[in-house]
Formats: sequence, structure tokens, C-alpha cells
Amino acid sequence: MFGAKRGERTDRYDELMARQAALREEIQRRIDQHQRSIMEQLPIGGPAQTFGGSSDGILLGRDGTLTATIRLRDAHGVETQVVLRAEAGGSIEVVQPSDKGSAAASPARSLDETEERIRHVAALAREHLPAPAAEDFLAMLRPALRLVHAGEGDPVIAQLGGLPTLPINSWPVWDGHGTLSHVLSFDCAPVTELLPELGIPHDGRLAFFYFDGAYDDYQSTVGTWDPSTSPGFRVLHLHPENSTRAHITDAATPVPPGLTPFAPIAPIALTAIRTLTWPSDETPMTQAVWMKHGLVKEGSARPSEPVRALYDALWKLPGAGYNTHQIGGHPCPQQGPVEMEVEQLRRGLGGEPFAWDDPELQSAASTWQLLLQLASDDDANMMWGDVGQLYYLVSDVERPGEALFTWQCG
Repeated sequence: MFGAKRGERTDRYDELMARQAALREEIQRRIDQHQRSIMEQLPIGGPAQTFGGSSDGILLGRDGTLTATIRLRDAHGVETQVVLRAEAGGSIEVVQPSDKGSAAASPARSLDETEERIRHVAALAREHLPAPAAEDFLAMLRPALRLVHAGEGDPVIAQLGGLPTLPINSWPVWDGHGTLSHVLSFDCAPVTELLPELGIPHDGRLAFFYFDGAYDDYQSTVGTWDPSTSPGFRVLHLHPENSTRAHITDAATPVPPGLTPFAPIAPIALTAIRTLTWPSDETPMTQAVWMKHGLVKEGSARPSEPVRALYDALWKLPGAGYNTHQIGGHPCPQQGPVEMEVEQLRRGLGGEPFAWDDPELQSAASTWQLLLQLASDDDANMMWGDVGQLYYLVSDVERPGEALFTWQCG
């Protein structure tokens, strides 16, 4: 009798090991198939590090069922989960279809530093400014998403460089000059979830482009001072069904001939930190506050020493200052207010006169909202002048495709 029971246990063990081996083979087969599929869709020199597959291992249930979760990451850094199950005496089956797991990772795990930020900023404002001025300054703070390179397990909010996913024949070109470079893309849905105050459309995907000059050996410079260069930047609001990561229908668009993409080996995945930002000390809105409270230098409109001391302290906060990728909030200029520069461009495009000290112009400049700020980034081979930054601003956040552009460097 004892021998029979021992034989039964041996048979069950052998059957379990056989199922486990078969499940391992199926896991590897699906990972290999996924990698081949992505490689076939990418141009030569496309991403080689951000896609692939892994498994959490094989779990044995009390009823003898084996289950395994496969995580498949595509060229955009988006993860799909497939759950396989192997029951005793049965074949391997998928219990969670891959198309139901293809949504972008939930941004719920993204960091939020707003509470800590408001404590520090409020303390500094009240230390350096008179109480009424400090409260007016704090009322101007705006939330934003600071974008940093994603680590293992971080939710991917944006793609820096690499190849975008575009409809056929839609890659932006500046006639007579060349092809624009893709600098960054993000899905609207997770951004609106993390930053509803920005007010951009919830659907679709935004892709940002810029003619950096490398295409024509730096013979052309895009600038707000010359409206004829405005075709050198573009923001595409891509239709949801062929752009949102949960429903991608097109592979990464091949790079146009003659153009070397930024981050050519692999696009850089960015994650988001929700934060608070403050306006530059020379914007029209802040100047109005300084004038109201007598915080300007005698005989000029420039901020007084208490204001300068406040901003010197603010730039020392972690994640403040220049060299910041950012969605929404206030821009961090490296020279004068970028809002004035894009208002200069808008007027130039419409043939309107421009004068820096025009009160009506300053009021109009205050209506511009930062959509994206993009810093120089060595890892993506991005260098905007002398370690500069790109700025895309909108006057109507519901129409991001109409954004205007400027750039500054030190």
C-alpha cells in the first residue's frame, strides 16, 4: 500500500515538473516572439534597450495549477502583461488577454512633492518679502510635472527623443530647409490625470518637433525675432486611435533620410514628479506685484534686493532652476520672460507692431501658458545652444497644436 502511494506521489511530481518545463518554454517563446515583432517594425539603429520581456516566475497554487505573468515592454517603454495558466492534465492557456493589459502604466505611483514644495516656498517668501507681498507671490504658484529619467518600475509618462508613432506622411518638414527632429512625446490621458489644472485635451498624444539646425549644417536658426522661421517647430496632436499607447496601430515611424534622431540608440523613458513652480521675477504678472508693494529699485522697474534674495534662495531648492524637463506650470527662463518672446512671435506672424514696454502687450503676454519646457540632455544628444532650453507655450490649452515656440540659452 505504501509503495502505491509513493508511486502516485512520484507520478504527480513528474507531471508537475513536465508542466513547469512546458510553461517555461511557452514563456520564452512568447518573449522571443515579442522581441522579433518589435525588431521587424523598427528601423536599423532603432531602440535596443527599452523593449523586451520578463517573467515574475511560476507560481504553484493549492490545487496544483501553475500560473506565470509575462511582462512585455514595447519600444515606447509601455508594458503589457500576459498571464498564463497550466492546470493539471490540461494545456497552457492565456487567462488575461494581452490586449487588456496594454494600457500605459497607471501614474498613481508617480511622486508628488507639492506639499513639501509649498512649505519651503512659503517659508522663503515670508522670510524675504513683506507679508502682503509674500501672499500675492504665493497666489501665483502653479502646479507642474517635472520630468526625470525613469528608473526600473517607474511609470513612463513621456518619451524623450527616439522615433515617434505618426500617421503616414505626417512627419513635419520645413520647406526649403529640411526635416524637423522629434524631441518628445507624451500621452494626454496620464498627463491630465496627474495635472488636471493644465486643461489639455484628455485624448490623443502630443508629439513635439524642432528644427535644431543640424539637418542643414546650422545654416538656419529658429527664433521669435524672425516669424519666417516658425515652420521650424511643430506640435502634433495625434488622433487617439493611432497614437494613444493603449491603442497603437502604427509602428514607430522610420526616421526620414538624412536625419539622425535624438537618443538614436533608444528613446529615453521619462517619469513625472508633481511639483509647484513660480513665475520669473521679470514677468508682467510678477512686476505688477513688485510695483504694488514697492519692491522695485528706485528709478527703474527692476526687482529690489529682497526679491533678488528670494529668487536666489528659490533656485537652490531641489529640482529648481535650469536644466529641467517640465510639463505645465511656469517656465524657467534663462534670459528674459519667454511669455514676452512668444507674444512677439504671435504679433510678428500677424503683422502687428511690437514694443517691449507696451502695457497692452504685457497684458497679452500674461495669457500664455507653458505646455512643455525641454532642457539640454546629454543622454539624448540634445544641446540647445549653450546648455539652453526649448519652450512651447499655448494661448488656448485646448488647442495644443497651435502652440508657439521660443528657446533660450545661457
